[in-house]
Amino acid sequence: MPAVQQTTDVLDFLLTRLHEAHEVSVYAAIERLKEGGEAVGFDADKLVRMLDRGVSLEELFRLIETEMQFRQTSEEAAQQAERAA
Repeated sequence: MPAVQQTTDVLDFLLTRLHEAHEVSVYAAIERLKEGGEAVGFDADKLVRMLDRGVSLEELFRLIETEMQFRQTSEEAAQQAERAA
């Protein structure tokens, strides 16, 4: 097999693998976004509606993170109040 053909085959193989890995990582990221949203009360439909209305992914992640922090703080405050009582 000529060297050019071998290089092309290797390049095609690497590009195919890169594409497959990218798809897997995109699906994994979407799944994590869905799980994070559900953890704070946003179902998949609500997440999609928010994105459709123009909320950026960065804003959505920030909103989920803020809500998680708020819930954690609220739970800790409730536990401290319970211990103090």
